[in-house]
Amino acid sequence: MTIINIQIALEKALNNITPAISTRWPNTKIMKILPYQEVYFFFAPPVHNELGTGLHRVDGLLQVSLFYELLKGKNEAMARAELIRQAFSRGSSHSEGSTNVMIYRSPHIKQMIEEEDRMHLPIDIEFYSYIN
Repeated sequence: MTIINIQIALEKALNNITPAISTRWPNTKIMKILPYQEVYFFFAPPVHNELGTGLHRVDGLLQVSLFYELLKGKNEAMARAELIRQAFSRGSSHSEGSTNVMIYRSPHIKQMIEEEDRMHLPIDIEFYSYIN
């Protein structure tokens, strides 16, 4: 259940950002309203530093993609990106149950992408958690 706890801890932190915007979680229908954010989790292979113990490190990437109206939403998207950077600042921790998730680096705001009627701004948040 530790992977689930990692996701829950990070999802809670994202949900606590105000003002809130609509969120498309994994395995849900595509949003037709703007603005909204999409959330994706990517996990790296576990890192086992010691043989014979259950202790290992889980590294991962939380990607939050912001979608705003094309030609109108640039400043709003950048303001939202800054709120996300603050919520997931380098060294911050987020917990669920006994699972503690640490943010490894400051979130990386990537290049804006134009897609039909919207612009897409991806933000990468690197995290890790030690699991026993």
